[in-house]
Amino acid sequence: MAREPLTDLDLAIFRALQADGRTPFTALADRLGVSEAHVRRRVKTLCGQGVIAITAVADPRVLGLESMAWLGLRVRQAQIEPVAQALVGVPEVDYVVICSGAFNVMAEVACASSDDLYRLLLRIRELPGVLSTETFVYLQLLRQQFQWADAASDAVAPRPPLGVRAPPTALDNLDIELIGELQRDGRASFRDIAGRLHVSERVISSRFAHLVEQGAVRVIAVGNPIDLGFHAVAWLGINLRESGDFEVVAAELSAVRQVSYVVAASGRYDLMAEIVCRSREDVLATLSDRIGRIEGIGHVDTFYYLRLLYRTAAGAWSAARSRAAIGPEAVAAEGPGAPLESP
Repeated sequence: MAREPLTDLDLAIFRALQADGRTPFTALADRLGVSEAHVRRRVKTLCGQGVIAITAVADPRVLGLESMAWLGLRVRQAQIEPVAQALVGVPEVDYVVICSGAFNVMAEVACASSDDLYRLLLRIRELPGVLSTETFVYLQLLRQQFQWADAASDAVAPRPPLGVRAPPTALDNLDIELIGELQRDGRASFRDIAGRLHVSERVISSRFAHLVEQGAVRVIAVGNPIDLGFHAVAWLGINLRESGDFEVVAAELSAVRQVSYVVAASGRYDLMAEIVCRSREDVLATLSDRIGRIEGIGHVDTFYYLRLLYRTAAGAWSAARSRAAIGPEAVAAEGPGAPLESP
């Protein structure tokens, strides 16, 4: 069944919840000039349809996911779809794309250790139709963004990225359990969470405030960009010039508003990034007018997403990028994936 197009009110609600996913419905209603009941109904509908998810986002290392990687797979043409669907069912895989370029299937994986990553790669190599794989281990997550922009909107003052960072001190089990509870339901009451974790509501409130202050976690609304009108997405493999300054290039790349994700990875590329655009014309404009003008970038390989397959309600942009094993209670009904614009 086709979803109804989002209204201006839906978009206003989403933007407000991107700033703070726990904003009270009464405050939202007052700000938007509608009833609290109407705001509550629209949020419930948008979450139920998988257009948005209100969830905690955290640096993967916070939850013990020390080994993340981007996998490029070369797959026999006739078996691309079965391989992609098989990957969606692997708990450590949070994001699968069928794409153009040197690889025809790509996936992001998150594991607790390098040994776990190694065993996962052996399993993936055994899938029928997989000819070869290439592994790009994440050395550093440099940007994690959940807001997107049109190519023509660069003149607008950029908003701060809604990313997260590893906390300066180690988190204890209660912190990690709290983040897990908020990943399942970002608007769950502290009282309910406290009851499930067998501590006081005051302890939960205090712990949450401390995590937010450290920048270790954010509770925000994240949305599937396809449902929000961004139909052109691509993964980039970037090589620097000999004289290119790695940190300068990474900072300039992260400042491009269409760039949602930047990682330093092992392998043939110096940097890898994801761009989210409204159309293929916007992809071209972003590559030529913004990324192509960054001094220090020598070459960019572009892997245009032909189809997205994912596990969670809001796609790969929700809590999937912050956890590995997803419990059955958190997995949305898996559809056939999301086709994108043809390149």
